[in-house]
Amino acid sequence: MVEEFKLAWLIYVGGVIVLLASGWWFMRNWRWSWLRYLILLEAAVVLLVPARGTVAEAPPIPLLPLFAYQMVFEEDGATPEVSASLVFAAGGAFAVMLAIGIVMLVMHRRKDRRMTESDQY
Repeated sequence: MVEEFKLAWLIYVGGVIVLLASGWWFMRNWRWSWLRYLILLEAAVVLLVPARGTVAEAPPIPLLPLFAYQMVFEEDGATPEVSASLVFAAGGAFAVMLAIGIVMLVMHRRKDRRMTESDQY
């Protein structure tokens, strides 16, 4: 069963990579690159972060499919652990992208300021 599960993970990760590559391909000409990067990072995080199911000895399962399965097929909906993992993973990816965006904005403004100062002299 372990070998089958590894094969299933490989197929799943390959599919996610194809999905992210096609998303990048269709969004490559967007004017706002930060939005493209944010969408792709959020998609990668929620699709690839593993989570534990309800059984303790069960192997890790991708977070978003587990959340969707629990919401649709389980009587009580998604477990708090899975919901919290999804929220923290998405929030963490958003925070990382926000920090990178702020750093890039500061660097871009410094570059523009240096360019305008050198034009004055």
